[in-house]
Amino acid sequence: MAVTKSNSVDMVNGSLWGKILKFSALYMLTALLQELYSAADVMVVGNFAGDAALAGVGTCTVIVNFFINVILGLSAGATIVLGQAIGAKNEEEISKVTHTSIATAVVCGFFVTLICQVFYRQLLGMIDVPEDIFPEASSYLRIVSIGFIPSLLYNFGASILRAKGDTKRALYIVTASGIINVLLNLFFVCVVKMTASGVAVATVISQIFTAVSILYILYKENDETRLILKNIRIYKVQFLRILRFGLPSGIQSSVYSASGMIVQASVNGFGKAAIAASSAVTSITSFYNVMVNSLYQASMVFTSQNFGAAKFNRIKKTIFVCMTYVVCLGIIQSFVTYFFGESLIGLYVGDDVQVLGWGLRKLNTIGYTYALLGFMNIMSGALRGMGASFVNMITSIVGVCGIRIVWIMTVFKSVGTIEALFLCYPVSWVGTMCLHIIMFVIVFRTEKRKHPVSV
Repeated sequence: MAVTKSNSVDMVNGSLWGKILKFSALYMLTALLQELYSAADVMVVGNFAGDAALAGVGTCTVIVNFFINVILGLSAGATIVLGQAIGAKNEEEISKVTHTSIATAVVCGFFVTLICQVFYRQLLGMIDVPEDIFPEASSYLRIVSIGFIPSLLYNFGASILRAKGDTKRALYIVTASGIINVLLNLFFVCVVKMTASGVAVATVISQIFTAVSILYILYKENDETRLILKNIRIYKVQFLRILRFGLPSGIQSSVYSASGMIVQASVNGFGKAAIAASSAVTSITSFYNVMVNSLYQASMVFTSQNFGAAKFNRIKKTIFVCMTYVVCLGIIQSFVTYFFGESLIGLYVGDDVQVLGWGLRKLNTIGYTYALLGFMNIMSGALRGMGASFVNMITSIVGVCGIRIVWIMTVFKSVGTIEALFLCYPVSWVGTMCLHIIMFVIVFRTEKRKHPVSV
């Protein structure tokens, strides 16, 4: 029984331009909608619950991302293993990876929830959360952590669909979930008069909806990715392969998040208005991030399938196509930043002139640079798609985290402005991109010699 063609993309044959555009566009729309209902959390508390609630929600983002990104690294590993199995047409492997992925999501989600419930004070203390926003931050973190299991179930399930090129149905789920989340945000904050805790409850409910929906889709599949309840378990061989490709990604993401926590701790030193402004701009630039990240996903998935089929020339073409599309996105993002930056920040902070001023300082520093992140991530995706996750982890940690920490400890400490702080992002992206390119050339040549090449 072959993977369903009506909901998949043939990544190893035919022109790449249209297929990568279709895959990336659908993934981008899905991710943008996810960010939209995350942004709704920030907008609602910023406009209806005050600066303290906005700062509380924003400062928790780095903690939530720290845990989520570690485990989502494993979902990236599942995407790679599944993509290679599909490229090699290994039906048994496809089924076992699918069921192992779902089991992994449940187990990991449980342990992360437990950690956040028990150690929330210590976690918030690690990033020096000010006392005046601690109550809002702690209530938000404890409630939103309840949604880790459904959130991870959705993300692992979506990675299964994505591995075979199906991004359309995840878009439908997120669209419905986003509507639910926005309506519940307004209900809990504006009607029930809850603050940060209200948007947390709304987020958890919408995450449960996404988990149920993705599991239902997998249960109804008619190929090897069909979910059979009695088969949900961690298969040792497949789990070890997922760990091999995904654990380096998870470690890499965790170190990324750790460097983000260092940046957040530095932002916290500028006071509540700066924290609120940074939270608003982080939400705005998250949209920029997911736009270029859609091409990272395309780079990883298309590379993994063509690597499994030993079509190395298509791997190089994949990178070129993705890079071209990133340039187009970078132009659009720069246009939006220049002409609409102030208006976008105003959606989050209203007419608070002080917060708006801090926000513009951050957005004008990094809002024009996200194509650099795209270039870096495309090379990262290609390395991961070829199975070089450990190599990618080392270059990313040395590049992104090492450069950021050195920058903060030297340039930022010397200059002391918030602009100097946020410049650590584009500087680290350029340095890491150069390292990725060097390692890609080495890995590509090595793997091409080891594998028989298909035409």
